[in-house]
Amino acid sequence: MSSQPSQPVGLGAWIARVIAIVVLVPVRLIWEGVRLLGRVLAAALWYFVTRLLAPVARFVWYWVIRPIWLFVKDFLWGWVLQHMLWGLVLTPFVALLLDYVLRPLRQAVERWLWRTVLRPALAWLWRAVLEPLLGLLLAAVYWFGKWFVVWPLVQLWRWVLHPLWRLLRAVLIYAWRVATVLVAVLVVMPCRFVYRTLLRPMLHVAAAVWAAIVVRPLRWMHDNVVTPVNRFAAEVLTGVFGR
Repeated sequence: MSSQPSQPVGLGAWIARVIAIVVLVPVRLIWEGVRLLGRVLAAALWYFVTRLLAPVARFVWYWVIRPIWLFVKDFLWGWVLQHMLWGLVLTPFVALLLDYVLRPLRQAVERWLWRTVLRPALAWLWRAVLEPLLGLLLAAVYWFGKWFVVWPLVQLWRWVLHPLWRLLRAVLIYAWRVATVLVAVLVVMPCRFVYRTLLRPMLHVAAAVWAAIVVRPLRWMHDNVVTPVNRFAAEVLTGVFGR
């Protein structure tokens, strides 16, 4: 294998190498040192947080902060603040404030608002708006009722219903009279004739026959048989048993 002769390096290449050695190498060394220092600091911080700070924080939370929080929440807030402060201080203070300040203030505001704002506004609204509208509405209702309800009904009664009623009344009176005559001729007179000529004599005969066959024998039997038997039985019982 034949070796080629090395070419001579020029002045520019030597200058570039010198600049690279003088400038770039220190910068690269500094960068690598900074990276190494960052890794060391990160590892130290991670070790400090995970190995030292976290156990201390857990210990402080479970054995210091959490008992203090439970004590404050259950005892101070639950009993002292809620029962004592609310029951003994805030409730009477709120009741006193409500009875002697807020309720009189509300009543005074309501009276002032009613006297100065609402009542004059309502009176003006009634005089300026509602009363004219109500009068106009009543006038419209009266005019509509007069010309579209009352006047057509009056005309209908005058020209249709009243003549029909008079005609119907005349027809009914005439029909009643005709029916009365027909009933008198066809029913009353034949019934009267039948009663006078047949039923009444037959009823008299039936009454006489009933009196002769039933009433008189029963009366004779009662007077001549039943009454003496009853008297005899009464005398026998009186004689045997005494009064």
